[in-house]
Amino acid sequence: MLASQLLQRVLRVAHEVSDDVVVISPSRPLAEIVDAAGARLAVQRGMGLNEGLDQARSDAVLDGIHTLVILHGDLPNLRAEDVMTLLRGLPVDGAPGVAIAPDRAGTGTNALALQPPGVINFRFGAGSFAKHAEEVEHAGVPCVAVDRAGLAFDLDTPEDLQRWLELGDAA
Repeated sequence: MLASQLLQRVLRVAHEVSDDVVVISPSRPLAEIVDAAGARLAVQRGMGLNEGLDQARSDAVLDGIHTLVILHGDLPNLRAEDVMTLLRGLPVDGAPGVAIAPDRAGTGTNALALQPPGVINFRFGAGSFAKHAEEVEHAGVPCVAVDRAGLAFDLDTPEDLQRWLELGDAA
């Protein structure tokens, strides 16, 4: 129930920024939630977040998408301005670049903006912020770290949930 509410919120916010919103998941039952939000579900063929994102990226490239934004579905305080700030971290001339939003601890990655979509490899998992930074260094493209509360606060643990229940948007 909570995961569904979180996903619906993230989808509403994403839709405020873009009409082209896609959810990648191996879970076909998500189609009802995703369709109701005006987004599309891409059913993941393999397992694992990075593999699923590679699939979504391939689909985006085939669709002619030049800028790809990845948002996790567990960002309870996400706002459209957070996503717009992430996008403003990319080069304005359309040149290659990356904007990355770390989690509150500064170790994980809660959002990425990639221009073009294949500019770096996905390295989500433990220590992903540093791993994504290594990918950026290897690619030799500009990178901006975007530190915004709506992007930084995610619900990964029972303690995160308790903090959010106590503080709400101030978490």
